[in-house]
Amino acid sequence: MAPGTEVLPLTCLMLLLLCRAPGAGAQGGQDFKLHQPQDKVSVTVGKTLTLGCTVSGSSEPGPVKWLKGWGSGNRTIYAETVSAPRVTRAVNGSNTDFTIHIRDVQPEDVGTYYCVKFTKSLSGGDVVFRRGTGTEVSVLGEWGIPEQLLGGASPAQPSGLCSG
Repeated sequence: MAPGTEVLPLTCLMLLLLCRAPGAGAQGGQDFKLHQPQDKVSVTVGKTLTLGCTVSGSSEPGPVKWLKGWGSGNRTIYAETVSAPRVTRAVNGSNTDFTIHIRDVQPEDVGTYYCVKFTKSLSGGDVVFRRGTGTEVSVLGEWGIPEQLLGGASPAQPSGLCSG
């Protein structure tokens, strides 16, 4: 091997990794925007909840998903390949509108929902690229009273909170 050529493979590898790093080059997504417009939403039990999310600009390939919660306890409620039974896309097949509908809302739907754009890692897994600010969802009882205050009782059957 000629002097100095043993460094060439290492240099090529480093350049390849740098070009693939998030934010490198025109594909880095510097003009990418994810807009999750709702901060807080209240919905009545049994109704349909709509959560808005739109994206614009360029980014590397990867899915947009909806997560309930953030961190180790999060749950994917919508992805192109899988979604919760009551969750549907508002605009099927759109590359920019990822708004979802959750039908027949229940008390357990209370929580914070995040629209998240992922990119693919070198190993093929999903890596968070951008996430929305989150939408805090509260669920109201039949009469517009937050479910947490009803304690599972309906207004026609008082829970005993106000009994004298």
